[in-house]
Amino acid sequence: MDDSMDILESWMNDPRISPEMRERHKAFYEHKKKAIADLPENCKVLGIEYTPELEDDYFDIEDAAKQKPVCDKCQYTIETAKDCEQAPRLRSKYLSCEKYNAYLDMEYRRKRANKLLGQSGLGKRFAQRRFETFNVTEETKQVYNACVDFCENFTSESKGLRLVGGYGVGKTHLVASIIHRLAEKGIAAVFVVVPELLRAIRRGFNQPNEAADELVKLTEEAELLILDDLGAEKPSDWVKEQLYVIINRRYENMLPTIITTNCTMTELKDRVGERTASRIIEMTTPYKITASDYRLKVRA
Repeated sequence: MDDSMDILESWMNDPRISPEMRERHKAFYEHKKKAIADLPENCKVLGIEYTPELEDDYFDIEDAAKQKPVCDKCQYTIETAKDCEQAPRLRSKYLSCEKYNAYLDMEYRRKRANKLLGQSGLGKRFAQRRFETFNVTEETKQVYNACVDFCENFTSESKGLRLVGGYGVGKTHLVASIIHRLAEKGIAAVFVVVPELLRAIRRGFNQPNEAADELVKLTEEAELLILDDLGAEKPSDWVKEQLYVIINRRYENMLPTIITTNCTMTELKDRVGERTASRIIEMTTPYKITASDYRLKVRA
């Protein structure tokens, strides 16, 4: 402190300095001197222990101490904290607005979720489907609860799900709900319609291209992969082998995979091969949905 005042005195005596500049700097150093003198009391207001090292943060501490009595009477909520003019500037380690920080976190997760949903590969029709709009009946309660639990307890090594049932029973609505719920938690899922994936693999074989290679790599490495409509068509032996590579890669790396299919396990073995089917059996827990045409019951 003494050194800085000596510097100030020397600087103030410099004839090249204008009177206005002298006054400005004099006021600054006087303010600094008072703020440091008030530091112990300001620390007490903030509930922190005073130490001489805190003199380097005198300005932040003074500012926080002035604002804290106002914040203690705060009437804002997490949803309305954005309307507080002071909240955005309360970002120091001595005083920050927990409500505003929670609001920012909520906004970040919302934007992140929308981005992840856009990247998932889920079509517009199903991107709006949620657990809240799923029609839970006695027939669908078990699989619905299993999907909700899957999201609640998701880890990078979660065992996957296998949703089995005819067309229109709600399989895709459930996986769309899973994608959305996990996106809210910042977890990226990749949704792939298997017949489309197989067509891309065939195109890549007939005419090699980066897009097909990237798609296959994405299915192999995705945080969560959802293979929709597996077994809808019987692939060639070559495509069947590529499908095995994808499934086996995820099996070996213990990556979660969800599969929807209309096929029984016997039919699936015929469509994708014994090796792929055996991996799927081990990687996923099966749930058979026997509901009547679900699309007639969707609430939204």
